Amino acid sequence: MMRYKFFVLFIVCSAVLFGQSLSGNWYGTLDVMGQKLPLVLHLTDSARIWKGTLDSPKQNANGIPMSTVSVNGKKLRFTIDKLQASYEGELNDSMVIRGNFKQGMINAELRFNQQKIPQQETKKLQDPKEPFPYVQDEVTIYNPTGDFNLRGTLTHPEQDKLIKTPCVILITGSGPQDRNEEILGHRPFLVLADRLTLSGYGVLRMDDRGTGKSEGVFNGATSKDFVTDIESAIAFVKTLSYIDTQKIILMGHSEGGMIANMVAAKHPEIYGVISLAGPGVLGSTLLTEQQQLIAKSVGATENELKEIKSFSLEFYPILTLDTIDQVRKNATDFLVQFIKKGKIKELKKSSKKEKEEWVQQNLDAYVNPWMIYFLNYNPMTDLKQLDCHYLALNGTTDLQVPARMNLEAISTYCNPSAGKIKEIKALDGLNHMFQPSATGNPYEYGSNEITFDITAIQEILNFLDRITQ
Repeated sequence: MMRYKFFVLFIVCSAVLFGQSLSGNWYGTLDVMGQKLPLVLHLTDSARIWKGTLDSPKQNANGIPMSTVSVNGKKLRFTIDKLQASYEGELNDSMVIRGNFKQGMINAELRFNQQKIPQQETKKLQDPKEPFPYVQDEVTIYNPTGDFNLRGTLTHPEQDKLIKTPCVILITGSGPQDRNEEILGHRPFLVLADRLTLSGYGVLRMDDRGTGKSEGVFNGATSKDFVTDIESAIAFVKTLSYIDTQKIILMGHSEGGMIANMVAAKHPEIYGVISLAGPGVLGSTLLTEQQQLIAKSVGATENELKEIKSFSLEFYPILTLDTIDQVRKNATDFLVQFIKKGKIKELKKSSKKEKEEWVQQNLDAYVNPWMIYFLNYNPMTDLKQLDCHYLALNGTTDLQVPARMNLEAISTYCNPSAGKIKEIKALDGLNHMFQPSATGNPYEYGSNEITFDITAIQEILNFLDRITQ
């Protein structure tokens, strides 16, 4: 909210005029590691209360809400807690907002003006086109544990009803995802479902709870809760006469691979698991490595990498499986003391308000049921319980779930009995989304024309053919 000196009419009028000039749409381009990322600000002023959203058209991410927006004369400042990002800029006489954008280790100059930037939509080369030569059924799946309905799509070949079809159940990665696992304009689960169904398999994909057409509540749920959603899907598939209920395969991406392991460990009737960039190490270990790799990819110095790692190694052990209230208290105490110690150079320069915002951003990001469960979950226990056919695929340029450390752990702990097929493979030059990528940088996901590399799809089909024929 703007603060006016009401005793000076001229100052009041000037402030209002500048406030009005900042309302509207503003266009800029963020340059990150050679990647040009167009951004659009939408700023509104209602009753002297500022609100705003951010679009990233190239990444197909629109309407990202700003957590705080402040306009003071010509100065603009906003934060987006969801992205742990902030911006500070000032409007000049040429109607250009000049300032700096910060997100993690990124600290880049960013200018906005009111001249619209022509956007070229990135083609998604693998999007399947209707009509599809197979059956698509909209399905409703009841979760008795949570007492709500999940909704999804079951695709299967048109064939003699006496011939039963193996079925693959797709499990999405972290965050609320729709049945296509749509991200930045890509729909990897739609592509996978199409290719697998064309090859003769039934495929079930679902909107996550509280997402799309599914009921239930996503916020506050953990990976353990999502296990009950997949158990409900298995129970549903077993009721279908045209499905070979002896050949149900779980295929999960990222956190979905972890959930597939958790479910298969509880249900020995599961015929196979396919882990796509699934974790094999303790959550806190994975997140520490992930942050190092992504920070390095955006130009962090060695000292900055050490600062990030030091923070992680000190902070994560505090995020235990105690009550949320106790964890929040412990985390708050740690973060406040961390600032006082001045271990991070950027924090030393920050104002009191910025430091308070930093504490709150970290509390929001880390002190929630999902994150606490993930940080403390070790896949080793469930991997040791598996006795089904198993395929693990990771891309060598994956910065989110690094291939080497996770595939080595999965290979070590997952050892099905004789007669079961086990394949552990690193796929050269593929990122976390299984797209061709030399760098693996997440900023490239949306601009990549490939949704899911054909070599990875072929590895999946080869494995399915081997275990079902």
